[in-house]
Amino acid sequence: MNRDPLARGLAWGLTATLLLPVVLAVTLGTAALLAAVGDTAAAAVCRWVALPLGGAWVVAIVATTVLSAAAQLTANAEPRAGAGPLASTTRGSEVDEAGRGSDSA
Repeated sequence: MNRDPLARGLAWGLTATLLLPVVLAVTLGTAALLAAVGDTAAAAVCRWVALPLGGAWVVAIVATTVLSAAAQLTANAEPRAGAGPLASTTRGSEVDEAGRGSDSA
């Protein structure tokens, strides 16, 4: 199962981007609960654990954005020389020899 590394990284980044806020909310909620019952030391530990989780979430968002852009750019890359006619890869409205588009809009 040899998948594209961009697709694999994008899947991991998306998973981390969606799961880390849940873990962060549970950790901060636990810290608030512990502070409410008077266990300030454990609440401080939970807040210190939440700090790198928040940083990891920001990194996951940035990495997912960059990987998504890279995957989009590689998907829209021009074909290599000798890979076939360029006209078969054009998208959008068709243009005739005079430069007029076929869209009536």
